[in-house]
Amino acid sequence: MTKKDLTDYLSYNFGFTKSVSNTVVSNIFDEIKNAIARGERVKLKGFGVFTRKTVKSRICRDPRNGERVDSPSKKKVLFKVSKELKKFINS
Repeated sequence: MTKKDLTDYLSYNFGFTKSVSNTVVSNIFDEIKNAIARGERVKLKGFGVFTRKTVKSRICRDPRNGERVDSPSKKKVLFKVSKELKKFINS
């Protein structure tokens, strides 16, 4: 499912215009992105939880020449599926 599919679904099932439904979907995605960027936990009941984790910096090895390379700390997004969604998918 794509963003366009969501906007089409909203416009067809709830009677919104396509521009209004596109604005709604865009605003929801933007707020989820902003919340994750602020380090907040985003919980969508029945779907899952988005969280942000900071990975520590470390020393790696370049496989081509064996030199040590510093890997800076990074932030990554984690997603944990809810029990309801797991149960729905597996049934």
